[in-house]
Amino acid sequence: MKKIIVFVMVILLLCGCTSSETTKTNATTTKQPTVETLDTAQTYTIDDQLEFEIIKTSLTKEIAPTNKNKTYQYLQPIDKQHIFIDMILKTKNLSDKEYELHNIYQGTMHFAQEEHDIELAIESSYFTQLSTTDTLKPQEERYVHLYCEVTKNENEKDVQMNLKIMNQKEYQYTFSLEDVHEDSQVKSIGDVISCTNSQIVLLDCQQSERIEPSQKGLFYSYHPTENDNQIFVVLSLEIQNQSSLDIDPSQYLYCEYQIDEDIIHSQIILESEDHESISKKGSILAGQKRTLYLAMPILKTQANKEGTLELFVEGNTYEIDWQSYQNM
Repeated sequence: MKKIIVFVMVILLLCGCTSSETTKTNATTTKQPTVETLDTAQTYTIDDQLEFEIIKTSLTKEIAPTNKNKTYQYLQPIDKQHIFIDMILKTKNLSDKEYELHNIYQGTMHFAQEEHDIELAIESSYFTQLSTTDTLKPQEERYVHLYCEVTKNENEKDVQMNLKIMNQKEYQYTFSLEDVHEDSQVKSIGDVISCTNSQIVLLDCQQSERIEPSQKGLFYSYHPTENDNQIFVVLSLEIQNQSSLDIDPSQYLYCEYQIDEDIIHSQIILESEDHESISKKGSILAGQKRTLYLAMPILKTQANKEGTLELFVEGNTYEIDWQSYQNM
């Protein structure tokens, strides 16, 4: 009888041990999502669905398309005392699905002890228009603006962005509004820019009171500044159209000159194939090589000041080092 009682107790003890171990095994640990820090020098891919990279972060008075050659729509702050924090992401749809913007990017910006929901806008395929309702089509690459409206604050400069992409991956990015980031390459006069649809040679950059054809005859037309107190900063290009389609220069590229607090958009002047005349209209035919003048009028009082010259073509921004060329 004692043996039977001892045997039963041993069984009960073993069962108790087994039950305890099973409880430990079945316990699940909730895994916190990994938050990755964004790097401006890196391109990110989300499960063969999406590819993106940071192009620019800035403090701006308006959200506008990159190419401003033609009439365009833009966003202004609701309150005149406010300003925008804007981040541009080059975004490519790697899938065969169409995505709405809010299904791609979600998040917040933290600035001056306040949290703001991110708003979204997308540029057109030629970077000439802006929309808050357009979608990202399959295999399409576009610029997407992630922005928020904030109160102007001279004392606060740091911004922290928390971002969730495709409802999958979470990222964090901290940046200073004093150090505006722009993904641009520096090019010098004489350099060649090889694009998908063209090859561009940077011929020259000078200041001039008017634009003239390079081979003037006895009679020729020229393009002057609108006012006597102005002078042009003129970037001269040679463009070889390597595509099977005509190129409209106003859609294809954009140039601007930043000096003091002014941003001057370029006027586009196309030289004829024989170099004897110029026009503000026209296209570069398939296989054709043409000279183009990008003219930005500045005040003559600004002529000796340093400015920044940027050329935008096929989704890439190039900073043109032209002032060191002038000083040679």
